[in-house]
Amino acid sequence: MSEGRGLWISVIRNTVGAALGLTLILLAAACREPATEDAVQAAHQPGTTALINGSVTYRERLALTDRAELEVVLEDVSLQDVAAPVLAEKSLSSPGQVPIRFELEYRLADIDERRSYAVRARIHDRGRLLFTSDTQTPVLTRGAGREAHLVLVAVEAAANPAPAPDPAAAATELEGMFSYMADAARFWDCRTGRDFPVSTEGAYIELERAYLNSGITAGEKIHVQLRGRYLERPAMEGNHNQVNLIVDKIEEIDLKKSCAPTEHAALRNTYWKLRDIGGLQVTTPEGMPEAHLILAGDEFKAQGHAGCNRFFGSFETSGDKLEFSALSSTMMACPDGMDTEQAFLQALGETTRYAIGGQFLTLYAGERLLARLEAVYL
Repeated sequence: MSEGRGLWISVIRNTVGAALGLTLILLAAACREPATEDAVQAAHQPGTTALINGSVTYRERLALTDRAELEVVLEDVSLQDVAAPVLAEKSLSSPGQVPIRFELEYRLADIDERRSYAVRARIHDRGRLLFTSDTQTPVLTRGAGREAHLVLVAVEAAANPAPAPDPAAAATELEGMFSYMADAARFWDCRTGRDFPVSTEGAYIELERAYLNSGITAGEKIHVQLRGRYLERPAMEGNHNQVNLIVDKIEEIDLKKSCAPTEHAALRNTYWKLRDIGGLQVTTPEGMPEAHLILAGDEFKAQGHAGCNRFFGSFETSGDKLEFSALSSTMMACPDGMDTEQAFLQALGETTRYAIGGQFLTLYAGERLLARLEAVYL
């Protein structure tokens, strides 16, 4: 009899437990459904955002400078043969070396599950495009997630700009200032005012010994005349090349001379030819006018040619201060010279001061060098 009663008690307990479990499941489902609807509504609120995480790299063994800038954008790529709308973008200045990590914030309300989205990126350095996406990296919809890992390709003309002044296989006569300290030797070219590391090949050892035996304090500059060449050599740091001076023959060393010019060109009413932008030499394409700047003396009017289009505007100057304003240009499209034009106009817009040394005008944004121009007398 007791066995039968125990069996009935067990059946009742199991039945009550199953009913209670079913009740809890139904209650949980009922509680979850409103939360799901709330989440859907929240996702479509104008201020609700989410992040795409990713990285950018490239295959070339080239180090980025501290002037580089990474630009990452999220685009709607649903339609072909039309410009893709940009839904989000982010810029990173001085991003370091690859792989470069990034977070791109976007609005959830902008995303439609029926459409396609992709992330692309590009890297600039002082107005020149170095690397860019050449394929789409899908994200967010159609099976893609919130991660994007991009491998950029080099832009040939920008990644390999023409090295500065007149590199050539044949040696040429050079005049400048040389200094040596702690195994680091540099040469300042009197003609251009630019400085270069000196390679230890050729007649370098003779130049170093002559410098050390001159009695000058280590690190100070001494005037030299020599025969040499400007050629690319691997940089001491980073996986990239840089322009070096190769010394072939020492002509003269003189403690009393310097590159300091006796006459300086005037800022106003001078035809200033653009020589380099941010340290990169400017080469005028064949058949195109050269980029230049003229500052009218009494009218404070600026005019010139930017590489493809003519530009004009106004300027203000006081002491070494110089600022350009109201700059505008014609709207022609050219097969060559557009990179120079963009960089030149940007440099003018950022200029805050200037310096003139002999026949060279240097434009600065604070302490940052923007561009160098040379006086040309027509």
